Amino acid sequence: MNYEYIYHGTKVKASALTDFILHLMEVNRKAESKGKRKTPLCIWGRHGIGKTEIVEALAREKDFHLAYIAPAQFEEMGDLIGMPIVKEGKTVFQPPQWVPQKKGPGILLIDDLNRADDRILRGLMQLLQYHRLVSWELPPEWQIICTANPDGGDYSVTPLDDAMLTRMMHVSLEFDVREWAKWAEKQFIDPRGINFVLTYPEIVTGEKTTARTLVQFFEAIAPVKDLSKNLGLVQILGDSCLDEATVSAFIAFVNQNLEALIPP
Repeated sequence: MNYEYIYHGTKVKASALTDFILHLMEVNRKAESKGKRKTPLCIWGRHGIGKTEIVEALAREKDFHLAYIAPAQFEEMGDLIGMPIVKEGKTVFQPPQWVPQKKGPGILLIDDLNRADDRILRGLMQLLQYHRLVSWELPPEWQIICTANPDGGDYSVTPLDDAMLTRMMHVSLEFDVREWAKWAEKQFIDPRGINFVLTYPEIVTGEKTTARTLVQFFEAIAPVKDLSKNLGLVQILGDSCLDEATVSAFIAFVNQNLEALIPP
């Protein structure tokens, strides 16, 4: 079924997204040094295409601190602002354990932002605008990056109103098979799997077959040296995480001995 997904910002490939994140972080760093507000970034895109992975990999590469939260798991405001305690005769809030304590540079990754309950989203508005809540604030040189799935389709998401959207800058990530192949080589993904995706890029439908589920499948078949002699196992592994059409295409790929192509 075709949906009219609602995206925000320019649609970019993974490399352009990384460049954009680094540029915005530098802009925010200079703004903070002048006492100005920093602007969070929200990365939109369908599931399984690497939004979260790109941010995590960037943090590792640049040796940034990284704090991760998934607000869809939050059930009450105490998960955001902490729990009240009595200190010196006054009620104060003890921040949650996930709140960063060390000076940055660091990234607070708010994953699947629009899967949170509407009440939690309203609680996050102050954090997105001021990088603090009533009970705590982010340490210096920390920045906020969110991820979100597009509205207007089959995703179980909470629509973001203009007051929330205008607190952030936006960009949308789209899957690009060549950039994925370069990444997959660096991650030592099974070359037979990389060849398959390069041969049939149209199989990455964004439904059950995504970049994420393909990697799961390729890691599962990696120990199988001779795929043609183990097609039953390959079929079971494929059916466990991929679309039926993708599995059929991979079986045909093996039967035609195309996995013997020169590795990319």
